Amino acid sequence: MNQELIVRGIVLNVSLLGEYDKRLVILTAERGKITVFANGARRPNSRFQAASQSFTMGRFTVREGRNAYTLMSTEIEKSFLDLSYDMERMCYASYLCELMAYYTHEGIGAGDELNLLYVSFLALLDDKIPDKLIKSVYELKLMDIEGQGIHAMSCVKCGANEKLNHIQVKAGGLLCSNCASGLQHVTHLSDGAVYTLRYILSAAIGSLYSFTVTEEIYREISKVITAFINEYVDRKFNSLDILESLT
Repeated sequence: MNQELIVRGIVLNVSLLGEYDKRLVILTAERGKITVFANGARRPNSRFQAASQSFTMGRFTVREGRNAYTLMSTEIEKSFLDLSYDMERMCYASYLCELMAYYTHEGIGAGDELNLLYVSFLALLDDKIPDKLIKSVYELKLMDIEGQGIHAMSCVKCGANEKLNHIQVKAGGLLCSNCASGLQHVTHLSDGAVYTLRYILSAAIGSLYSFTVTEEIYREISKVITAFINEYVDRKFNSLDILESLT
């Protein structure tokens, strides 16, 4: 205990403590999601002031304690503070952080998760694809990283590789026409929607946001991904509630 270590991560959440301090939740590649106390971070001349903001990425030198860490020094690599200047975009970014915090845990390395959050923040700032599509892509990819991805390469029941235009949340993935026949709560998908789901699941994290889709295909995949989120995630998110009220 009390040893110092350097972790690389993104600040997911910030809460105020007392008159001058902050409590940070940081997603790190090395230690997963950790709680870090930034003493004096709210003082006007604090060296932690810039690094103790939500959406900040950097290297954090922390001292390990019994139940949390204490911030000792910081080196900012990338500030995503611009995400806070637009209410709707800030809600999207906050939701990505809330969902990430739900899935990650202390002591379990989160390198892929950190990369996913980083490229998703970049995509939100880039304006090349709609924010709502970024949200759906992020949800599906994060579920896949955490072992809850959609089975999309073959029929989840018989293993067939053809006529895969149906999906059932309960079954966990795509169904061929034969296996889908007679089942309840089955959704039909277009070829374009199936292709898009497969692309998201198989693409490298750095290539996730290099495409866009029609509004019709977006509605198809969004409906499916939301259904899977509702099935596997047993929590409501404040940022998502606010986002839905805005949109």
